[in-house]
Amino acid sequence: MPTVADSMESAPLAVENLSPFSALRSFPAQRRADTEAGFAVDLNQAVASHFIEQSRADSGEALFIDGETMKLSATLRYGFADSWDISATVPWVKHSEGFLDGAINSWHDFFGMSDGGRSDYPNDQFIYAYGSPGFEQGLRQPARGIGDTTVALNRVFHRAPGQSASLGLGYIIATGDESGFLGGGAGNAFVTLRFSGAHPGDFPLTWHGQLGYMRAGETDLLSDSQRRNLWFAGLSMDWQIADQWSLLAQYDGHSALTASELGALGEASALLSFGARWKVAQDWSLEALFIEDIKVESGPDITFQFAIRYRGRPR
Repeated sequence: MPTVADSMESAPLAVENLSPFSALRSFPAQRRADTEAGFAVDLNQAVASHFIEQSRADSGEALFIDGETMKLSATLRYGFADSWDISATVPWVKHSEGFLDGAINSWHDFFGMSDGGRSDYPNDQFIYAYGSPGFEQGLRQPARGIGDTTVALNRVFHRAPGQSASLGLGYIIATGDESGFLGGGAGNAFVTLRFSGAHPGDFPLTWHGQLGYMRAGETDLLSDSQRRNLWFAGLSMDWQIADQWSLLAQYDGHSALTASELGALGEASALLSFGARWKVAQDWSLEALFIEDIKVESGPDITFQFAIRYRGRPR
């Protein structure tokens, strides 16, 4: 049976929805509920490929997204006073035409899968565009730079053998350039309830989950129908298959961004991730994962992500 120490070593995958309009809100990624004294550093590199083509004649709306997002995020966390930690996450974001279209089209062709119209357009083109009556917004030139910065405070309020629960408060600072879709141009505040726990019995599973509320600032990149009271949620399963190896499966979702009639903006998002973690040393681990939009067009077509984690425990 997993021990308390095992469940503290375990952590969910740091998944974000990098679809260009969803990413404007910077919904917090999952993390384990518990904390420990000392510094921790996470580096996450993600590459997301986008293709969405939606329109509605009755509402006069149209959405076209074709491109790629690369995001490198650095998170520094410091645990203190047994049950508290503070953290800051600074991302670097790049929107461009990318390089994955050819490989994705070949994959769809090989397995006879629908590509949603992706192959009807040139490979590796770039355009983000949304329009509705009286409103147009988008990005037609690649952009790169610092994204929106997240600062957070976490307090563990429950500990039991193999279990923990915490409450997190955070604020997303509008440090990204709104005109380049690097940030939303407005601050967002959030509160998150998280839990972590070892699976009952002898099977080496650890569960993690979060449920959160965000009060989002008003952004010029979404129409007047944008929603500012938002929820986000996640559930993660970490299966320790060997002393140094784990396999992970995870769900992440959030509420609709706007009251749009288009599913990509007006319906909730649902992402499913699968990954592996290798503990290379006492304080170091590596991760590789991929992320699919199980609710089609509620996120990128496919995201590949790699991560390095460091836990600096007091000696």
